[in-house]
Amino acid sequence: MKTHNAEMIKILKDYFEKREDVLMAFLFGSYARALSHRESDVDIAVYFRPKSDHLEWEEFDIEYDTEDEIWLDVERLLKRNVDLVVLNRARSCLANSAINGIPIIIKDRGLYLDFMLRVTTEAEDFRETVEDYWQIKQAIYG
Repeated sequence: MKTHNAEMIKILKDYFEKREDVLMAFLFGSYARALSHRESDVDIAVYFRPKSDHLEWEEFDIEYDTEDEIWLDVERLLKRNVDLVVLNRARSCLANSAINGIPIIIKDRGLYLDFMLRVTTEAEDFRETVEDYWQIKQAIYG
């Protein structure tokens, strides 16, 4: 499986290096954890070049013209079903999971660090809120 993942990462790296619209891409999920099976899809997260001059994150109303093109290209290249996550609009927990996967390409290290700090902080805050809620619920209802 590791050899297969190395081949997959090379294919993806070659593809995303040529794309001007994608600044970061990550392999995550079962393939990144070497837990894939015959029916597994390939989870890929991409961060598109922002449409404005600020960090785009949880920008739910933004769509990118090439999303479908990239999704179809990657499915064709890998000959697998692909779940493409757009990091510019992903919730913090999903984005955090994605960037903790295998980096395929990071073209802007500063942007990556800004995004990573924002996402990991928000994801941790969310986890703490859920944990606090759970503890309160357990105290009330046993």
